[in-house]
Amino acid sequence: MKNFIVDKDLCVLCGLCAQDCFFGLIELDTYPRIKDEQKCFECQHCLAVCPAGAISILGNSPEDCTPLKGNMPGEDEVATLIKGRRSVRSYDPKPLEPERIQKLLDVAWHAPTGVNSRCVHITLMDDPESIKKFSKEVHSRLDSAIDKGVSDFPYLVDLFKMISKSMKEDGVDILFRDAPHLIIVSAPQSVPSRIGDMTIFLSYFELMAHSMKIGTLWNGLLKRVVESIFPDMKAKLGIPEDHDLGYAMLFGTPAVKYPRTVERGSARVRRVEWE
Repeated sequence: MKNFIVDKDLCVLCGLCAQDCFFGLIELDTYPRIKDEQKCFECQHCLAVCPAGAISILGNSPEDCTPLKGNMPGEDEVATLIKGRRSVRSYDPKPLEPERIQKLLDVAWHAPTGVNSRCVHITLMDDPESIKKFSKEVHSRLDSAIDKGVSDFPYLVDLFKMISKSMKEDGVDILFRDAPHLIIVSAPQSVPSRIGDMTIFLSYFELMAHSMKIGTLWNGLLKRVVESIFPDMKAKLGIPEDHDLGYAMLFGTPAVKYPRTVERGSARVRRVEWE
């Protein structure tokens, strides 16, 4: 049951909910109703578009939502957020408060997915001590593989030798950067839009994080380690066997500050016409 409820005292029969329903499932009888609830993919557009705040669905009411008028950031503020985003490679080891992590995840969970599948699987490691143990095991296994001359990843050998040397000689952990937290996203192979869904989720996660003064780092090296170099780690992390990995991301309080944006010039665009 979608629990589609119309407050008849508020409804003005404007028809916007019916017009905006992607599958055309809402019809105006005496008042709006859903014709076939099984086909509803729970986008909640009907709740969002109703100007009178008359529609509730899935247990969510207009009172649970934030009015957009007067609460949206300006375009220049959003531009500054995007242009001011940096890849953070130095972190304060102190962990974030659990409620801040939860807020960050809950907001990012609103990122769009294909046909509203909501199938992104979030693997969170928020205990700094667990990350230290994870890092120790990864480095130990990489060192062992390099020492044995394992050729399963020849094109990465020089890179991982450099990572190992940096850790041993300088104490610099290039893989984990001493970040107190990390997430890895995955999604079922059966979901056709899984790659886009996972990338969009992490993009939303990153921008929300930076608005909260939380630093992030896209970690393709760690993704490669878990995905193809030591795939048994995937099961140990609790990632389902039938899932593809999207990406890994480190996050935490930055130990470095950037006082300004960078400028990358105008976008390179090839304009085309169709005849």
